[in-house]
Amino acid sequence: MANQIIQRVYANHPEPNHELKNVLTVEQFIDLLVEEEDYFPGEQHNTKLMISRLRKIFYDQWGWNTELIKGATHIEGRYDVIIVEDGTEHTKEIKRYKQFNYAPKHRSVVYKKNDRVYGDTRAGQPTFIYSYDHQEVVLPDGNYCDIAHILAGLDACNHPQVVTPLPGFLSFMYKLFPYVGFNMDMATWLGDVGSASGDFLFYYLLNSKTADINMQQYYIDVNNPGSDLLGNIDTYVIRDSYEVGSENGERFTDILKDYYLTDNAFRKKRVTIFCKSVGLGEYADGKFSNEANWTRYYSKQLLNETSFQVFSVTDEKIHSIWLPLAVWFGFYQKQLKTKPLLINFIEALKREVIKEKELSPIA
Repeated sequence: MANQIIQRVYANHPEPNHELKNVLTVEQFIDLLVEEEDYFPGEQHNTKLMISRLRKIFYDQWGWNTELIKGATHIEGRYDVIIVEDGTEHTKEIKRYKQFNYAPKHRSVVYKKNDRVYGDTRAGQPTFIYSYDHQEVVLPDGNYCDIAHILAGLDACNHPQVVTPLPGFLSFMYKLFPYVGFNMDMATWLGDVGSASGDFLFYYLLNSKTADINMQQYYIDVNNPGSDLLGNIDTYVIRDSYEVGSENGERFTDILKDYYLTDNAFRKKRVTIFCKSVGLGEYADGKFSNEANWTRYYSKQLLNETSFQVFSVTDEKIHSIWLPLAVWFGFYQKQLKTKPLLINFIEALKREVIKEKELSPIA
């Protein structure tokens, strides 16, 4: 395995730069989410709306509202979001490139004036729920999971759309341009795999050489660590197992409690359920039933997603136009390694499906 990249599905340690002392348990994080739900009286059981409000604590800058989840653009969140140059323990890094150099900005979530609980006393101050990378939690089994990925994916699922650079009146022509057919994919696993591919490209442009195995693994671990992928997988399992789109249903935090804090049958087969949910199908004899068709379709989808990714993280206007087009036209296939990344992703899923079969041979 030393000469090939590895996609981790599970992680028993926090992602890079998330100090162990700052890690919350999933129970503690759910308690914080309950406080956020209670901030909006009478809406706690509007599961669909609450998922949007909670998602916006963690993801709402730039294209999240204007391109990725347009259906939730009008929904107001509790806090203000500001982008700052320097990071602190209260901010989260936002990937940006300038002249092909990594030049991140930082996202801060602060209290608004006239907060319903605190009034003006905390206006402009950072929130605890967003600080210290609290969205990545430790589960009862010792694995780590990014709960904000679940919120992002479910909100996209509740507001499904094709992701395209075309304005609405030209959207019928979307297949003539780069597009991602389902925004939920882009908000979860496809977006994270594409982020690694985009970093491979910027490494090449800056260093005039293709990233070696060690650098490829580094970018995979940064962009799609086990905690992120587990959150992405659980998004589809929760979507298929609970009424997350209900406007008169369960509190979202009760769904999380049932899924993570009980002896839940869905969780025990999470990777198997995910593979069926995304269209790979049943696993038998070393392959998924729809693997060939799925790989053919998502190879192009991943390339399209990577072109969007490159556009979104490029600061210079000129580079942000020609570079995504070059990606889409396939000029950097050797450097992007989209096909190896996708195959690597599938192989990681296969390993976990086999383990699930061994632990629970009867479906």
